[in-house]
Amino acid sequence: MDNKLYLNFHGRIIDHLGIQMYQSPTAAIAEMVSNAWDADATEVNISLPTHENRTIVIKDNGVGMTFEECQKKFLTVGFDKRKDNPVAKSQIFKRDLMGRKGIGKFAGFGISQVIEICTVSKDTGERTNFTLDLNKIRSSDDYVKTESMAIDVTHHTSPDESEKLNHGTTITLKALKISRLLSESSFSTSMARRFAINSGGDDFLVKINDNPMPVEDFFATAEYSFPKDYEANEKPDSLTEIDNLGYGKEIVDGFEIKWRVFFLKETIKDDELQGISIYAHKKLAQRPFMFNLTGGLPSQNGPEYMTGSVIADYLDEFSDDVISTERQRLNWTSHHLAKLEEWGQKRVRELLKVWKERRAEEKTRLIESKIDDFRNRLDKLGLEKKTVIMALKRIASIQQIGAEQFRHIGNSILTAWEGGRLKELIRNVASVPDMDETKLLEILIEANTIQALHTAESVKAKLDTISGLEARIRTKELENAVRDYIAKNPWLIAPKWETYAIERNVQHIAKEAAIESDIEHDADFKGRVDLVLSSGEHLLVLEFMRPGLKIDKDHINRFEEYVNTFRVYLASATGSPFKRVSGYLVADDFLKRSATLNIKLKTLKDQEMYTLTWEDLLSDAKRQWREFLEHLSTRAPGDLRMKELLSTTTIQAADASETTQ
Repeated sequence: MDNKLYLNFHGRIIDHLGIQMYQSPTAAIAEMVSNAWDADATEVNISLPTHENRTIVIKDNGVGMTFEECQKKFLTVGFDKRKDNPVAKSQIFKRDLMGRKGIGKFAGFGISQVIEICTVSKDTGERTNFTLDLNKIRSSDDYVKTESMAIDVTHHTSPDESEKLNHGTTITLKALKISRLLSESSFSTSMARRFAINSGGDDFLVKINDNPMPVEDFFATAEYSFPKDYEANEKPDSLTEIDNLGYGKEIVDGFEIKWRVFFLKETIKDDELQGISIYAHKKLAQRPFMFNLTGGLPSQNGPEYMTGSVIADYLDEFSDDVISTERQRLNWTSHHLAKLEEWGQKRVRELLKVWKERRAEEKTRLIESKIDDFRNRLDKLGLEKKTVIMALKRIASIQQIGAEQFRHIGNSILTAWEGGRLKELIRNVASVPDMDETKLLEILIEANTIQALHTAESVKAKLDTISGLEARIRTKELENAVRDYIAKNPWLIAPKWETYAIERNVQHIAKEAAIESDIEHDADFKGRVDLVLSSGEHLLVLEFMRPGLKIDKDHINRFEEYVNTFRVYLASATGSPFKRVSGYLVADDFLKRSATLNIKLKTLKDQEMYTLTWEDLLSDAKRQWREFLEHLSTRAPGDLRMKELLSTTTIQAADASETTQ
């Protein structure tokens, strides 16, 4: 036997080889997976390159090739498996063939310089190894002629019955042109999108680095799935049935197609996913698109949420090929595709309309379900309530706004109306059937400013409250007045305690702890101001000594004993919801500071028992609220209302007085 193979060039090589179209690893390797499908493989494993091994290996367990078939089927460029029969099937499983043009086997040259083939025939058990070197092929003067180029066979064995079990083909791509290693996750996802293979029903498993190729579960991430989620009055008359994978069947131009479309909950950022893909014979024929629609859509934003697929096998069965060489797009100028394009445009428009209406309804339901949150506020609006609700519904119809953002905007709209702001703008919104995005932007900008103003007014009130407490301290008002003031405003001790409230259910424990710690018999503590606040599992025990009274070491020891006794009583009360107790002792100052006292105070602090002077307490509260107010002002830097509010805030005077000290 002549131990040589020959690369036979057909006249259409220049038109069809087009290896530059396979510069994407996914596109190139997908062609080899297609060949494995046609060869009745049940498993294909793709090994991606590593730092140690810069090769790509595609191994299948298909029927393989004899030496003669290597020459006839593989090395004859342009060999058409379906030349005489566009609907030809595979040898064993009678699969619809994916290959057609006879050049996909050379797609590896798009990402490598060398292709090594090792194949074992299932029919004969003979093994054949040969190598194709692109540089060698290109160096031949006969490249564009019809003469054959000799290909050296690196290994060949005669037919062997025992080798039949090892049937299949392994293709190794060497001298790779890709500059960096491939991400297994990204590559796997991209590869999966090239095929419409049902892993559970097609008996064809594709692995990447021994891991099964992923199947995207759109049902888990979709808000709607069509045709499954059609209402009875929405379903097209031409829809005949829906299979267990959610595909609906229709007849288009006399041919059966299947389709399904998902609208995801979030916008789709991936170009390989946004739009409708078309598959023929299990393989991608048209990358995601919108059936060439350019304008006049029922929803301009809907396509950002839309993904789906159409299975139309007949597209790969015409005598003239309507699928591009690299199988990324269809030739939409072909008369064969006119009816499919017309159907697709109609279906896309209908689905976008349904989706838009569903979204509006969903957000309308959100308004209704959340209306009780605003009930008291809305009722106070009287006749104006209808206008505000209508404005909220108009905003709800805008698809980009999520549920949480809508609640935020709704609250801001109500706040703005109550404050006498934005009324004219909100009335305009309520009267416009289709919300204008420019108008929405105006609302969002103003709503953000309104919220900042509303919060700033609240902070201003807190700063004024601090000033009120300072006045009480300066005049040394009675302890009960100070206590009541702080009880109403616990954030005066620390802004984070704004949610704390008076806890009256532990007053008996406080009394017992006072007796146990002997704090009751201390003359300076007698008639003291005590206050217990709570939030969740946390209790806050506060002891306020009279303004003007200085504390000493004995005061601190009694305070420590008091808090610890409180903790012991709570620990023994197994039904108590409180798991943590913190304590604060507030007075004017210390009689005498010493190293020992400072160590004691640090130890207490580590145990969540703190001592503060009235001056420290108030100055710290002012500082924190001042910083918050300054932050709010940056959200509306040029707003005259914010500037006016800042100019009338007590903080201005406070800043001035601190500067002069």
